[in-house]
Amino acid sequence: MAIVENNRGTLAGPDMSDAAVARELVARAGLATLSTLALRPAGYPYGSLVALADDERGNPVLLLSALAEHSKNLAVCDRASLLVSEPGATSIVSAPRVTIVGACRRIPAEAQPAARARFVARHPEAELFTDALHAYALYLLEPVELRVVVGFGRLSWVTPDEYHRVPSRM
Repeated sequence: MAIVENNRGTLAGPDMSDAAVARELVARAGLATLSTLALRPAGYPYGSLVALADDERGNPVLLLSALAEHSKNLAVCDRASLLVSEPGATSIVSAPRVTIVGACRRIPAEAQPAARARFVARHPEAELFTDALHAYALYLLEPVELRVVVGFGRLSWVTPDEYHRVPSRM
């Protein structure tokens, strides 16, 4: 009888590090769940669906509307987390995922052109929303720590340094 290995998820092979799995998830995903500390009701986690791209180091880049609750929350407290799962995954047991915990801040003006180009490359429809008229701004989530779940029985904490050392696909 053959033994089927179920703890590798659908993304990673046995030779892929957990940091590489996290980097690949962020590189592939178009959407993720951003959690911020809510103003209403005060202090509770507030999760919302956001569009996702990444910078050259793999840090998540988000295009957020000033009208959105998560943007209002971030204006008061920049601590956030981002849950990224494998696109199309259907099994909670085998679905690779990463939760990136860190500070989420507006990208400075001098870094906007590069961030905008990467974001629009991933989300061409966003070209219409990357101007001041629509009250959207680009944000960067700078990781403090990453929790990676590759599949059942394979999970770990990954440091930002381990994550950033994984080569970019772009």
